[in-house]
Amino acid sequence: MADPRVSFPVLEDSGTQAGLPLHKVLQGDALAAKNALAALGFKNAGGNLRYPLVDAADHLIVTTENGDEACLSDRAEFAAGSPTNVNISSITLLASTEYKDIGYIVSCFRDALYQLVWVDDVTETILADIEVGSGQYTSSGQLACLSFTSGAVGTQTLKFVAKNLNALSALRSTLTVSEVQP
Repeated sequence: MADPRVSFPVLEDSGTQAGLPLHKVLQGDALAAKNALAALGFKNAGGNLRYPLVDAADHLIVTTENGDEACLSDRAEFAAGSPTNVNISSITLLASTEYKDIGYIVSCFRDALYQLVWVDDVTETILADIEVGSGQYTSSGQLACLSFTSGAVGTQTLKFVAKNLNALSALRSTLTVSEVQP
């Protein structure tokens, strides 16, 4: 093209009042030092312009909840069984972080009691009790409405403790939880 057209300044730098042209950008281009016009924008609660948010996989975030989530899990077995509570699966938690959507699978060929326990520093809180036995050797579920924010100090842990009730048999558990990213 021998005679390229002149750019007409359609933007104004609010600091200098100098005119600025729009720059051509394509999807995936870096926007540093470019005057690009966003075709899609939103207004936040304060009345300010906001661009749509996407997660790490470039999916549009359309939720009222905070940020991304990390899925944490642990699977463990106490092969010898135990007549007293023993730790089975355990997940170390971050301090002052929200956790939700706890999932589990527990199993034992004999009667057993599993307790889902949140350890906040040295304080243990039982969040759920699950019993398995003859006729139902495995129990699984999702505790979708059970959520909590871990404590600010000390070791934070979510774990299963379990014990056999009438005869020893291997205790198995898998524990999952969603960690809301700050």
